[in-house]
Amino acid sequence: MDSITSELRPSCDLCGSPGELAQNGVSDPDGNLNGTWSFRRCANPTCGVYWLDPAPRPEEMWKAYTAYHTHTRRSGDRVAKGIFSLAHRFLRLVQWPLWMANGLTREAGYIRYMTLANEPVGALLDVGCGGGRFLKRMQKRGWQVEGSDFDEQATKKVTARYGIKTHVGDLSQCALPSNSFDAITMSQTIEHLYTPEATLRECLRILKPGGLLVMTTPNARSIAASEFGAHWRGWEAPRHLHLFSVESLQRLTQRVGFEIVEARSYTAGCSGVYRVSHSLQHPAATSWLERFKSLIWSYKKELHEHRMQKIHPNTGQNVLIRARKPSH
Repeated sequence: MDSITSELRPSCDLCGSPGELAQNGVSDPDGNLNGTWSFRRCANPTCGVYWLDPAPRPEEMWKAYTAYHTHTRRSGDRVAKGIFSLAHRFLRLVQWPLWMANGLTREAGYIRYMTLANEPVGALLDVGCGGGRFLKRMQKRGWQVEGSDFDEQATKKVTARYGIKTHVGDLSQCALPSNSFDAITMSQTIEHLYTPEATLRECLRILKPGGLLVMTTPNARSIAASEFGAHWRGWEAPRHLHLFSVESLQRLTQRVGFEIVEARSYTAGCSGVYRVSHSLQHPAATSWLERFKSLIWSYKKELHEHRMQKIHPNTGQNVLIRARKPSH
């Protein structure tokens, strides 16, 4: 495993308030980096953001991504992966009526298009575009798409593979024209940023009046976060620098000038988080039978979490924020 230089961050960099220890003993879930990290939660009730402490210095952060999915492909037995993929599909097919009856299928479709399926098509920017599959999906639906990502390798692949225009670097470094996009999406992106507030202000600037910002991010107050503690996959140390609850991200989004359209948590797709979190909590080589049992268990957990939202709102795996730039 490699080492990475970190620095202490005892105070909230969004409001300057002191932080309360929320979770310690968090390791790199991919097992590539030495050491453990902690997360603090802002004590200011009007903020409430979670942040990584200690955190890698910005000039060292590249080390956390050298084996990340945007840079490398996972190695392994293709036949074994294929069999497990078929098991996934079989279980989805078997459980589809139950998912449909409980609204999970509808929620998954809503998130697949980042809530834009029924919005008028226009100019779309995906911040943190990764491999570009979402952009290609939206391009097929008639959107004029562009992407941005701090990972130059990822942006080059998106342009080469799909012919989609991309920008490299922090959003503010891209210097995009004001009032130029009808929608901006950030899927599992804001948690990776050193300066989330500055990025949201830049989104406000480059959106057209009335334009829509859609964000998803891990929910630090999710059921799974409470259940797995330091082994929750959503901590993703040290790549995740800031984490939010529904309420804290809503407050930040409003503070920079957006009007909130929708703010809630969602559950669709969280079975994978349960499986990985459980394997981090109980690391051991498992047989095919145990892996299949784990797959069934994780789908049951996803359905249970979805049902629990009626009793305990905003405790789903991910936060969803939809917000508009004021039209005046």
